[in-house]
Amino acid sequence: MPTTVYELTSSSFTGGPTREDLLDVITLLSPTDTPFFTMFKKVKTQNVQTEWMVDLLDKAASNAVAEGSSATFNTVTVRQRLLNYHQISREDYDLSDTVRATRQAGVRDEMRFQMAKALKQWKRDVEYDIVNGSAGSGAGASTRCSRGIYYWLNGFSSRTATVTGSNTGNNLQEDDLNAMLQRIWVTGGLADYVCVTPTQKRHISSNFSGSANSRRTAPLTNNTLVNVVDIYESDFANIRVLPHRWFDASGVGGANLQRVSFALQHDKWMIGFLRAPKNVPLAKIGSSERAMVEGEWTLICMHPSANAFVSGHHSAATSATDFPNN
Repeated sequence: MPTTVYELTSSSFTGGPTREDLLDVITLLSPTDTPFFTMFKKVKTQNVQTEWMVDLLDKAASNAVAEGSSATFNTVTVRQRLLNYHQISREDYDLSDTVRATRQAGVRDEMRFQMAKALKQWKRDVEYDIVNGSAGSGAGASTRCSRGIYYWLNGFSSRTATVTGSNTGNNLQEDDLNAMLQRIWVTGGLADYVCVTPTQKRHISSNFSGSANSRRTAPLTNNTLVNVVDIYESDFANIRVLPHRWFDASGVGGANLQRVSFALQHDKWMIGFLRAPKNVPLAKIGSSERAMVEGEWTLICMHPSANAFVSGHHSAATSATDFPNN
């Protein structure tokens, strides 16, 4: 009889025969909300450059005429064309045949799992370009880019010039917001959203004068302290206060959008699809499976002057935590 006795260690975590316990669950915490992409109407387009027209009435004035006088004719105002370029956005992924053959925790089909992730990433990146996109580039450019919201509202040179505002304090000021909404209203627009960074959302809830009189229905049995403003009732519009994650301090066009707040009339924006996003399997080369999610889109601003922005929030009012790292 052998005299040596083999025993497991006293630690249950290091015992040789002990199986690992790996839950068949994958948790994705990265934010996937895309408010502008979801909110704006989708339309089908037919070219890499999409154009539309805007018009104006003459300035209001007295039009009384003498009895029996002859008609006089003013020069007809020429309608103006606006345009934007279609941007190709793509997310690609590939998996080795070995990975596909092995058993993966948390998923039944790794390829389908990666496709779902690519679709979410594609939509999120398009949302980023809707906000932070450049001034737009088309013919002659190596890569076509769609003009983003900020560049529709800042420096857009035409007689439909945007209504702009400047900030008088480090954070978005209530007077500046109301002045911006007034300018939009006088122009003929009716803003229904003010879109801000998370830091500015907290500032509105805590520091706007009306926040102390805010009302929210809550069960009386709950010990609830309310300090939030979701809808701001102004003299010129009732607007929803929308915190937005994707205002970048160094966007595609180089602007620091952490220092900017938008007021938008959402029905004056559309997303045009030349090619709606689609998962496309790619040719197999070697021992891997490859695919991509690709779509071709543009941001359509039906009339810039129905929207506005306030700029100049002090750099101290921006926060590195306002923009997700994942």
